[in-house]
Amino acid sequence: MRNQIIDFHAHIFPEDMAAKVLPDLHNRAGIQYFNRGTVSDLLASMAVAGVDVSVVSRITTKPEQTESINDWLLDISQHNIIPMAAWHPDLAVDNNAIKRLSARGFKCIKLHPDYQGFFVDEKRVFPLYEAAQSAGMPILFHAGLDRGLPPPVHALPDRLLRVHRAFPQMKMIAAHMGGEDNYGDTDKLLLGSSIYLDTSFILRKMPISTLERMIKNHPIEQILFGSDTPWNDQKGDVDYLFSLPFLNDHEKACIAGINAMKLLGLDSV
Repeated sequence: MRNQIIDFHAHIFPEDMAAKVLPDLHNRAGIQYFNRGTVSDLLASMAVAGVDVSVVSRITTKPEQTESINDWLLDISQHNIIPMAAWHPDLAVDNNAIKRLSARGFKCIKLHPDYQGFFVDEKRVFPLYEAAQSAGMPILFHAGLDRGLPPPVHALPDRLLRVHRAFPQMKMIAAHMGGEDNYGDTDKLLLGSSIYLDTSFILRKMPISTLERMIKNHPIEQILFGSDTPWNDQKGDVDYLFSLPFLNDHEKACIAGINAMKLLGLDSV
């Protein structure tokens, strides 16, 4: 049976926005992009890479943008494109806020503390975490530096660990294996915990010895495949994952899709 592949970390934009966002980030940070970041380009990339499902997100930088972004994400969703809900830290959280997102079809929330201007362990965000923990809604956090933004970094491993200790039942995903260039702190603070780590952007960039050490010292069930497309090539990352010599077939299958299916409550893809 073929491995099911879920890319848990993909980005997508309306066509007019994509035409501006991708070149802008390339000019500011020198980050290459591998497709136009549109629905049609993502589907084409998935077909080439053999990706069954992409879990996609957009970031809201203003509270008033949130509703329209979420409406758009739901509009473009289909059986193989699953949207994460956008959320802004300045939005009020009531007891039913997360339940309403779930009722609309969202299975996860995406936060980018750098673009959204908050430290991940600020207490003003705790009501959101409490609601997500209560509802069983996972939150994917951008972790570590963002090449397109200046310091400070808002979601370093020590801050993520504080959140985890405050909300131990919340399903947290720390992107980029806990943060690009923060591998030492991830080693010391996050490995062995129940925090999920995704492989987005850094899978082929980090030293293979570091990748092996991190994967071998973290529960295999807590590692998710992600590419960060369009800022990474899905096929390149899929091929690399399945070529890793220190993983057995079961471990590769877990990272590629089994873990994501369980986290999202999917019976099949």
